[in-house]
Amino acid sequence: MKKYIAYVCCLICPMIGMAQATKTNGVSGPAQHINFSDPTSKDYDIHLVQLDQHPIPSAEYGTKKNELNRLRAAWKNEAHKTENLSKTRGLAVNPSIVKGAQGNTSNSVPNDNDIAVSNDGKVVSVVNSNIRIYDDTLKSIFNKTLTSLVSSLGVYTWISDPRVIYDPSSDRFILVCFSGNLSTESTIMVGFTQTNDPTGAWNFYTLNGNSFNDSTWSDYPIISVSDKDFFITFNQVKDNVSWTVGFKQSVIWQIDKQHGYNGMPLQYTLWSDIKYNGVPLRNICPAKYQTATMGTNMYFLTLRNVASSNDSIFLTEITDSYQSGNAQITQKVLTSPVAYGFPPNAVQKLYGTAQQYLMTNDARVLAAIYENNYIHFGSNTLNPTYMNAGVFLGEIKNVSSATPVVTASILSNDTIEYGYPSMTYMGNNPSEHKILYTFSHCYVDSFPGTSVVYKDGAGNFSDVIPTKNGTSNINILTDSVERWGDYTNIQRKYNTPGRAYLSGSWGKSSGVNCWVSIIDNNDFSVSTNDLAQEPMNNIYPNPTDDVFNVTFKLENAQKVRFELRDLSGRLVSLLMNTFVKAGNNEFSFSTKPLTSGTYIFNISTKENLISSQKITVK
Repeated sequence: MKKYIAYVCCLICPMIGMAQATKTNGVSGPAQHINFSDPTSKDYDIHLVQLDQHPIPSAEYGTKKNELNRLRAAWKNEAHKTENLSKTRGLAVNPSIVKGAQGNTSNSVPNDNDIAVSNDGKVVSVVNSNIRIYDDTLKSIFNKTLTSLVSSLGVYTWISDPRVIYDPSSDRFILVCFSGNLSTESTIMVGFTQTNDPTGAWNFYTLNGNSFNDSTWSDYPIISVSDKDFFITFNQVKDNVSWTVGFKQSVIWQIDKQHGYNGMPLQYTLWSDIKYNGVPLRNICPAKYQTATMGTNMYFLTLRNVASSNDSIFLTEITDSYQSGNAQITQKVLTSPVAYGFPPNAVQKLYGTAQQYLMTNDARVLAAIYENNYIHFGSNTLNPTYMNAGVFLGEIKNVSSATPVVTASILSNDTIEYGYPSMTYMGNNPSEHKILYTFSHCYVDSFPGTSVVYKDGAGNFSDVIPTKNGTSNINILTDSVERWGDYTNIQRKYNTPGRAYLSGSWGKSSGVNCWVSIIDNNDFSVSTNDLAQEPMNNIYPNPTDDVFNVTFKLENAQKVRFELRDLSGRLVSLLMNTFVKAGNNEFSFSTKPLTSGTYIFNISTKENLISSQKITVK
């Protein structure tokens, strides 16, 4: 794995101050109540894909892509030592692929994969432009186009860029999409579930995608939630030109989420004119909270996404909730120790003499998460070692301090290119900064698919593990540059330690295809500090052939989960999940139903892993 990664740590004294921004408050219209399972709702599942070349890249984008192709060709013509990738081994524990399934079939391009999973085991997957809901075993229980779902809101076509998120603090789902690529048609749609069941009733709202009356429309949403609010970021794009040249500004919607859950008109602040040194920040990405205990603030990241090479990271913070009336925007400018850069398009497997590529867009921050004063984020980038497309994975430690610490890595190699990363937190207590990433892959001698890689608390990466390899090139458009997908997503299941669900794209003989997977983290280590704080974690006898006993201590009464897993991380048995009193406790179970071997016995709460021990059954 070392040959994949440039990994550097750097302590930078950032530039700090109030950001340039305009703050405008507003109220939406009333909610429209939509029952997703309404049997009278007709869904014609219309598919319309424009096969001709999608918006031709601007001179800046096009020139840079062509120059990168030239540099990549020159690199390949030089003498390079071929890496023996089969012998490359990551230092961290490899994650396990529990299960995978064919996901939504997109009726548009690009794919735009997003996913969310509730504590109750409902999995919501969205692509352009339909929604599919599964149970936690990936059995499909609901499927519909977004156009049919929002038909009661008005006559909307070209529903695009769907995003979905699960709010663990409220046990609800939120969905965002938009319609229209002109200022006269631009409409933002926001839906909140009324309960934790996404197949039931939702409260839907429409917001004006051209709130500035300036001939721009809202494109490319990214979403997140805090303790009090729901956030959406958008790019405002000028009418009748490509997004590559039509960018005007990025904006942030800060919405009181409880009004959405209650079906009341939405109260919001629209933050606009967000600049640094007079230059608009482009493609602002919120950092999603990764625990149910959230703050009232929200962090956002921005890169110089069109620069050939840059090391600036713009850290923006909205300091308080909408309800407080005191929210302000502040800004820090950090420096990455590893430079990122405008990426080349990925090269697909050669068929005949026609070379096909996969669009990598630019180096914008595609996903970011916040956990325990850390931010983890990812973007597409140029890997200058191989002159090809890679993923830039960054970490910001001690975010709230005056001197955050930045680390960064670039992943790709001479035969594999990566793109469109996202990530989720896999730790169980504040000292475990463990991250599981997913991204799209593209092999020189095979087909596009989706991969995962795990980074442990020490910063070591596992092997890159394919979750799905394609069976064909992506070949939908008449142009030689195909759409790879503008984003992927992976989300932890909050009440199941070490488990995550992801949605990514893969190549198939027809259509644009989604793949959903269940991934388990096999790194069960517990820090010495945690064990020292819990001195009563005693297990006996070990090894055993009859009854197994464990004593442990709780500071507060709370729900505790007792489970057995095999050494690959797969769940053998959920022994108990119940409320336990504070103080010293003892738990025991019979090992007679188990076959001889070694198991992992976990005791955990919703927030922390209390104990993780190997036990041997005779």
